[in-house]
Amino acid sequence: MPNRLAGAALVCALSILAGSMSADALEVSASYRKNAEKAFDGFLQNLWPEAQQRGISRKVFDASIRRMSLQWKIPDLAPPKIAGEQPAASRKRQAEFGSPGRYFREKSLNQLAQIGRRNLGKYASAFARIEKTTGVPKEVVAAIWGRETAFSGAKIPHSAMSVLATQAFLGRRPDFFRPELLAIMEIAQRGIVPVSQLKSSWAGAMGHTQMLPGLYLKYASDGDGDGKSDIWNSIPDALATTATFLKASGWRPGLSWAYEVKQSSALDCTLEGPDQGRPVADWIAAGATRVAGRKWPARLNNVKSYVIMPAGRFGPAFIATDNYYAIKNYNESDLYVLYVGNLADRIAGGGAFKTGWRKVDTFTRPTMKKVQSKMVALGYNVGDSIDGLIGFRTRTATGMHQKKLGMPVDCWPNRPFIARLK
Repeated sequence: MPNRLAGAALVCALSILAGSMSADALEVSASYRKNAEKAFDGFLQNLWPEAQQRGISRKVFDASIRRMSLQWKIPDLAPPKIAGEQPAASRKRQAEFGSPGRYFREKSLNQLAQIGRRNLGKYASAFARIEKTTGVPKEVVAAIWGRETAFSGAKIPHSAMSVLATQAFLGRRPDFFRPELLAIMEIAQRGIVPVSQLKSSWAGAMGHTQMLPGLYLKYASDGDGDGKSDIWNSIPDALATTATFLKASGWRPGLSWAYEVKQSSALDCTLEGPDQGRPVADWIAAGATRVAGRKWPARLNNVKSYVIMPAGRFGPAFIATDNYYAIKNYNESDLYVLYVGNLADRIAGGGAFKTGWRKVDTFTRPTMKKVQSKMVALGYNVGDSIDGLIGFRTRTATGMHQKKLGMPVDCWPNRPFIARLK
């Protein structure tokens, strides 16, 4: 029962997060599919020189590519032009950006926290070793496990080899997935687990805590003391590997991931982001006040920290530490980090954020791309690409232009703001 409850919680959370992603349904002709399959075979064969350089034998290479097939139904595909034909992604529905608060279902979080506390006891010795060797709190590692696979209760149905091959050939980020495809072949070469056990999500992440192959090869750790790292079958190994990654990403022992503060005009929402960090003492001097009358520990005064307002002024605000960005290296979504951080706090005995999430205007991703394009034309930085996602750079750019227009500064691209842009 606990696993089924956690699985339901995860599905709920994932379905809410999916609201910030496009829902593409590929419509390709029979001729395109036939030509794509042929081109795919050539693509795989052309990987051999790179595979050979990584120490992959011809036998393992041939066996690996025989297992690979195009997965037309997975998300995030952008098929290239093949034989003169360019299929379009047909959007059967356009997901909208709703309030980020929908991502934080109290019932789901409380269920996961309860299961997380039980797992802290069940794997107490493993968590103790991990915390001692990496400095990463057991609650944070457990929260990532809970968020990624609902404490191993969620199904991981796909062939990692086929998923990675599909993403490298048909996906929106082929340059990102090509080395991951080679990495999964290297894992097969090492014979860590039978190839049949190399299952993944639609994005190629594997194991109890969902690691990409390249990260596994770099950070694989032995959490149960048997001399190997098996993130597919050993929960302690998966937890240790995740903690090792967080340590390498700059986790600082003894600090929280973030401290919730009151929403007020004293905290400028245009100062959000990792490139605008300053000592906690500076934020305090500017008027940052912790929620519920909590005091600032004196030891934080000189700690570099950052403003985080994932919904602009329409939700909770935080002064985050480098540990926030260590978690963000695991998944670049701010909502993911907040979910993991809050779940970790709940596992440790805490509760919900003190500031509620207010309703925000909703938009489709193509609409937001148009907004971002207009803002770029006005000279603002909305991030590395025009992606239709309301990240911190889009939020801060919105706030800066709201100031220029003399509008209320809430750092969220709402309808009145978009109307002024037009």
